[in-house]
Amino acid sequence: MIEDCSHAHGALYKGKMVGTFGDVSAFSLMSGKSFPCGEAGIMLTNDRRIYERALAFGHYLRHNEITLEDIRAGSGLPWGGYKYRMMQLASAMARVQLKLYPQRMAEIDKAMNYFWDLLEGVPGIRAHRPPKGSGTTMGGWYAPLGLYHPEELEGLSVSRFCEAVRAEGFNSTPGCNKSLHLHPVFNTIDVYNQGKPTRIANSTSDVRQPPGSLPVSETIQERTFSVPWFKHYRPQIIEEYAFAFRKVAENYKELLAGDKGNPEDIGGWGMTVRKG
Repeated sequence: MIEDCSHAHGALYKGKMVGTFGDVSAFSLMSGKSFPCGEAGIMLTNDRRIYERALAFGHYLRHNEITLEDIRAGSGLPWGGYKYRMMQLASAMARVQLKLYPQRMAEIDKAMNYFWDLLEGVPGIRAHRPPKGSGTTMGGWYAPLGLYHPEELEGLSVSRFCEAVRAEGFNSTPGCNKSLHLHPVFNTIDVYNQGKPTRIANSTSDVRQPPGSLPVSETIQERTFSVPWFKHYRPQIIEEYAFAFRKVAENYKELLAGDKGNPEDIGGWGMTVRKG
């Protein structure tokens, strides 16, 4: 099992640290993450063969650590053709971040939960967070979202809702990352010039998933919106943001007349870092 923990640094699932469930796991440490060090990543495994194959693939300066004979026989050059190791400066920054991250994560968690506690019971919007006392946490809350329920606001579109929040002076955008199964890379792109889409080039059947095949994933854009990512517990500032979201939701009737609905194209392929 490969565990993708890219955004979940330090998070728990039912009391267990994410990254410890799979045979191998990976985290991204690029500059926008809750645990940043410039541009880097971490791979975790307790399987010696997986570890040594990773060394063989892209970390040839550590090939002297390889102990398995079948892998050692190919040591000396990176099997993947690249150096995949973390740059030394990023590594130094990450090691310092490790000492500070638990404290920073706790501060973020306190601030974000306070924001959502202030909005508890507001019609049309819900917190995207685990239940209290569940043993599951949000880690550093990377790219936080809110859940939108248009049926509680007489069908007001999430686009119109976010437009009104922005009019209050606080940024919010509708949607989230688009459904990957609809991207051309998974449907039409011939990455390796094989004469057919790469997705089916080595498959005995057409495994592509056309529009309509995953209806929940394809409509989630209409039910999510971005919320501020607070890094510090500053109650007064958090309360100002929460008031804006509450004001819009509680006065939704004033927005219905000018609601043009959601555009056909909503969300984006790289919306985890949002620009105001």
